[in-house]
Amino acid sequence: MRRIALTLICVFYLTGNAFSQHKFFGENANIEKWYIESDKLATEVKKTMNLPEFHAITRGKVSIEDLMPSFHFIDFDNNGTPDLLFDGKILNVHYVFIFYKKKDGYLVSIGEKGTILCANLPNEGNGLNFSIWKEGCCGDFINSLTQYVCISTNNTSYFNVANKSLVYRRTIFPTARIVKPVPFKTVGVGNVRVEPLVDDEKLISGKNGWKGNSLGMYPPNATGTIYAETKDSKGEFWYFVRMNNESGIYIHSNRFTTEDAKELAGDKNLENYFTYGWIHNKEVSLEKE
Repeated sequence: MRRIALTLICVFYLTGNAFSQHKFFGENANIEKWYIESDKLATEVKKTMNLPEFHAITRGKVSIEDLMPSFHFIDFDNNGTPDLLFDGKILNVHYVFIFYKKKDGYLVSIGEKGTILCANLPNEGNGLNFSIWKEGCCGDFINSLTQYVCISTNNTSYFNVANKSLVYRRTIFPTARIVKPVPFKTVGVGNVRVEPLVDDEKLISGKNGWKGNSLGMYPPNATGTIYAETKDSKGEFWYFVRMNNESGIYIHSNRFTTEDAKELAGDKNLENYFTYGWIHNKEVSLEKE
C-alpha cells in the first residue's frame, strides 16, 4: 500500500512509559490563560465546599486551605461572570471540577478524575474547550482521554463530550507526529498492536492481561487516522493510528474481549471511543484527499 511521504514525517522517538503517554496529546499550559485574579476567591470557594458532588470527594477530610492553591476563577463561557475551576489533588487523587456561577450559588458542570490537557486559548466569543486525561489505576491497563466543549444556549452554559479515547497503558507512543494526520481504511483484517512489531508470544501484564502484543483485530474497511510513522528492525514501516470504533466495529481478539474493555472503560457503549495503537502499513489503504 502507498506510504506517507517521509518529508511529512516529524523526527520522533518512542516512549514506553505509560505515565508519559499524555504528552503526545499536549500540555495544559493554555488553561492558565483563563485564570482571573481576584481577592474574592476564598469567599467564593467556601460556597462550593458543601455541594454534594464536591463534598462526596473531599468527605470533609480536606481543609479549604489545602485546596485553595488548586482553585481559580475562570469565565469558561465568556458571559462576564467568573466561574470556578478546581484542578488538583484531593486525598492524593487528581480531580477536575468546574463550578458554574448561578445567581443563588454554584452548579457543578464538570466533576471528573484526571488532569486537564489541550485547553484552547480564551478568545472573545469562544468558550473553554479542553480534554481530561485519566490514568488507570490498581492494575487496570486502560487510560482514557475525554474532550469537552462548552455549549451556551438559552442563557445557560454547560459542557458536552465531543469524543472519548481509550489508551492502553502498555502502548508505546511517539513523542512527535506527522505534520498533517492522514485518514485510512484497513485492508483485510487490521491488527492494531501496542508496539510497532509482531509479537504473538509476549505477555501483556495488568488486570486481565493477555498473551501477544495485539490490542485487537479490525475487519476490512475499518477507519482510522495516522499520526506517526516508524520503521522496524526489518525495514518495514508501521503507522501509529487512532482507530474509530463506530458502527459496531469493536476491538476484539482471543486475547482481549469486548466485555473487558467495556468494564474497564466504565461505559457500555465501546463504539463511543477511539483507540490508539500501531498497524503495519501493508494493512492500510490511505484515503484520497
